[in-house]
Amino acid sequence: MNNNPYDPNGFYNGYENNGNYGGNGMNGYAPYVNAGASVSLADYTKKVFGWMFVGLLITFGICLAIVMDPIRTMIFLDNYMGVYFALLIIELILVFVLGFFVSKMPPAACLAIFLAYSVVNGLTIGPVLVFYDAMTAVFAFAVTAGVFGAMAVYGTVTKRDLSNLGTVLIFGLIGLIVFALIGIFVNIPMFDLLICLAGIAIFVGFTAYDTQKIKKYYAAFQNNPPLLAKGAIVAALDLYLDFINIFLYLLRFLGRRN
Repeated sequence: MNNNPYDPNGFYNGYENNGNYGGNGMNGYAPYVNAGASVSLADYTKKVFGWMFVGLLITFGICLAIVMDPIRTMIFLDNYMGVYFALLIIELILVFVLGFFVSKMPPAACLAIFLAYSVVNGLTIGPVLVFYDAMTAVFAFAVTAGVFGAMAVYGTVTKRDLSNLGTVLIFGLIGLIVFALIGIFVNIPMFDLLICLAGIAIFVGFTAYDTQKIKKYYAAFQNNPPLLAKGAIVAALDLYLDFINIFLYLLRFLGRRN
């Protein structure tokens, strides 16, 4: 439900070899879009992770509110399952819109879509957490934070070019989705366990890959503030999705006995 369905390279590849960025300077953009050649890579990286943490805070804040009232949540699912599925469709629409139309939207609109996605995602993940033991969820979150942090640091400091890893990860993600769909209809022993482990491995790899991609956005767009700002939001969404998916697959793995 939370896989990133668009090509994570699309935004960068669409401009990396194009000298005409088509920017309009800072005219018409919100004050927070104060990014440009005067912004260092370190500050730009902080901006990306800042937006990612804002998104996670919104999502898990909503999840916490839902988990605190499990009875009402179960009643809602029993009576309004159609609304829940509608929310799933809305979050897919939001991430597709941001993925495919980011180059045509102002930074403020990109940010609004990202924050809206964080809200809707919290509304869809929250009911899932109701079915798991609280300690299992907390442990899964702590492990996710540790693994994500370690891979983010690796992606930042490594001198190795991880570009080729992106193709492998994307094909792995496609395979994961296909096998997950097969698992719905075919009952194979240990199949769910393998899907969980594969999902964790794929998004752990994506974390390092997407972190290193921040440098590419900065190098490509550092002289074009609007595109640099949109790059920060796209990068924040990628990392947000990496964290969420590691958490969900790890939770599913740890909670298989529940």
